[in-house]
Amino acid sequence: MQWPGKRLSVEIGNPPAQLVECFSAPQGQPGLLLHGDNRDSLSWLLAQGYGGKVQLIYIDPPYDSGVAWTSRVRLRGENATVIGERSEYTDAWAPGGYLQFMAERLLLLRELLAPNGTIWLHCDYRRQSHLHLLLEEIFGPDCFLNTIAWRSQTARGAKVHAHYFPHSTHFIHIFRRAADSQPVWNPPRREIVLSQAEAAAQFMQDAGGFFRTSHPGSYSFEKLVELHAAGRIYAPYGGEVIVDGNERRVYASNGGNIGIKYYLEKRGRSRYVVTRAVDNLWEDLPGLGTIPSEDVNYPTQKTMGLLRRIIETGTNPGDLVLDAFVGSGTTVAVAEELGRGWIGCDANWRAVRTSELRIAGGELTGGEIWQVGDAGIPREGNESSAAVTATRTADGLRLEILKFSNPAVDRLIAQAGIEKPADWRTTVQAVLIDPAHDGEVFRIGMIDAPKGRTTLVAGVYTLPLKSDTVGPVAVRLLDVAGGELLVVVGVDAIIRE
Repeated sequence: MQWPGKRLSVEIGNPPAQLVECFSAPQGQPGLLLHGDNRDSLSWLLAQGYGGKVQLIYIDPPYDSGVAWTSRVRLRGENATVIGERSEYTDAWAPGGYLQFMAERLLLLRELLAPNGTIWLHCDYRRQSHLHLLLEEIFGPDCFLNTIAWRSQTARGAKVHAHYFPHSTHFIHIFRRAADSQPVWNPPRREIVLSQAEAAAQFMQDAGGFFRTSHPGSYSFEKLVELHAAGRIYAPYGGEVIVDGNERRVYASNGGNIGIKYYLEKRGRSRYVVTRAVDNLWEDLPGLGTIPSEDVNYPTQKTMGLLRRIIETGTNPGDLVLDAFVGSGTTVAVAEELGRGWIGCDANWRAVRTSELRIAGGELTGGEIWQVGDAGIPREGNESSAAVTATRTADGLRLEILKFSNPAVDRLIAQAGIEKPADWRTTVQAVLIDPAHDGEVFRIGMIDAPKGRTTLVAGVYTLPLKSDTVGPVAVRLLDVAGGELLVVVGVDAIIRE
């Protein structure tokens, strides 16, 4: 395969990196969120000794769609009103640029992958054939394992009138690191829940419940006798099961082949569960359009069910998972949930923030944010102001946010033609607190990042005091438009910025 400027080589450097934020790691190695060009981030990981250490790589890179992706800016609270949009990233490329971009990153990803690891590349119809050939060229054709066809959505609305059929399918190419390796592989199973009427229409029934049958295969005479004693042998045509000890045969009295009964699991009063193998057509995992509760307002977000199946299939607990285009953070959030180590990379600062909030929004777990290369962290919202107090109490350190304002958000509210809410909390997405700020690394001791759209941040917080000496308290306020404001306040003092 050829393209303008093709070059299947990449320099592995050691770009500068700086730890900028962390949330505590109770045990073990913290997860990593790397902000910067992912080519720099992958080179930095190799320089840090991660070569051959990653068990599973999942990437959902740009699709060469030509789209400038945006996300909604929405106030929080009961109304959750949309007041505008913000730009996230542009997926447009010069001739040859897209494939060269992908080739360089796949070369680096190959070096990070464990000898028995797998890479799962998610794409759509635009470039799936080109990416398959590129993967074969970099990893080798013998490393190809399969391509998953995932029904990411059901055609509806204007899509049903699309010429030459609607595009409702995504593709996931799976390659292993080496042709002579046996990758980690835990074959998934899927559950289908049926009503009593559905079970009756599809299965046979006896006193033991609904069942299907399977050919006995190579079962021994002794095993068939044991199954018959348990009521697990089926005789067709209304016949009976005959056990002939002299001939060592088990057969049906009215002819036909006997079958082994496999009963459906009953759940509750009238639900029955069928467990089936998973092939490379995934129609049972819904896309985000049918799971709005997972929506974190980031374009091209994938669902947790999809990543859960991928990670459970290709890893074991404790293995390391890498997503070089972390986006909405689904990969790292699922890896954390499943007890895997994780690394996420993205050039978009809001992608890093979104991923962090998904992981650390509940109980604090271990994670660090590093700035890699020369990409600076955008500090939008410099016009913002806040009033914060921090005082000692009998229970510890009491911190209260008295007010917050960002003129950029106010302008969006005015453009939307709505009245500005009286409660400042409707304009704040999350509050991060460092109870002893050292002026360099923001170390989160408490995070308030409400799930959903309607719940507001508390605004008043109590933190335990670890000693009599309390350094300056740092509060980072993340507003709904992507702006950030850092307020540093001394204990028993009030600061206004």
